[in-house]
Amino acid sequence: MNTSKLVVAAQRTFKNSTIPYRNFGFCSVLMAKTPTDPIQKLFLEKLKEYAKLSSAQGNKLVDISPEKQKEYDESLNNLKKQYGADKGDDFTKFPTFSFPEPKLDPINMEERS
Repeated sequence: MNTSKLVVAAQRTFKNSTIPYRNFGFCSVLMAKTPTDPIQKLFLEKLKEYAKLSSAQGNKLVDISPEKQKEYDESLNNLKKQYGADKGDDFTKFPTFSFPEPKLDPINMEERS
């Protein structure tokens, strides 16, 4: 009885479903090669402009005041001290672990038999 009610409920749910239509509409926007929305186009232009400015300044913050740069450097140094990055460790690499084999006491099997 319960399985038939479940099947009927599932059929009612997916009978007039808009899931395929919504999914298609969502994918068509993502698959567009050129932005159709003017806001999206403006956002992409600003993003490219920022990337050019950032690469011209050596991948640093763009249009930053000396006070803000000093504050940023102090915060970065505090984080390095807090997490131990000021010791010269490279935190961009995954750490390597070494697990040496433990020395086990030999078991004399001849004495047991």
